[in-house]
Amino acid sequence: MARKIADDKLPKGYWTKLPSGRTLGEALLSPSNIYVALVDELFKRKVDIHYLVHITGHGWRKIMRANKVFTYRMHTVPPIPEEFSVLAKAGPISTEELYGTFNMGAGYAILVPPAQAKIVQAVAKKVGFKSWDAGVVENGERQVIIEPVNITFRSSSFVIH
Repeated sequence: MARKIADDKLPKGYWTKLPSGRTLGEALLSPSNIYVALVDELFKRKVDIHYLVHITGHGWRKIMRANKVFTYRMHTVPPIPEEFSVLAKAGPISTEELYGTFNMGAGYAILVPPAQAKIVQAVAKKVGFKSWDAGVVENGERQVIIEPVNITFRSSSFVIH
């Protein structure tokens, strides 16, 4: 999707300048974060991790990939990275499609009991990551509800071929 927008909708393509001064191409080629140090430290601290998921392809829908059926209710989202704002405007891409395709600034989800969320955030900060206490897990149908942007992804929208 990003390639199609860069090629078809942006006159300067990947050379389109972002507000930060970086080009769209530079932003899209930013290396993925590696979360090994974070997870290792959480294991060392015996944090009761229920689920870990790297939010890559399939965007926020990937949160519901766990084998158990739950509703994931998000009350907080990170700031939208500038490259996604540019793609959204040029596409145009709907907010739902953005969150259903891209990570939108949330690279990894770590699900723990609520009492341990602050520990996870402290460890994330220690190893160099920004983090958010983003939501709760509830009994209910398999879905991801992203309240700040009024989006619900139901299980039928998450199919891996």
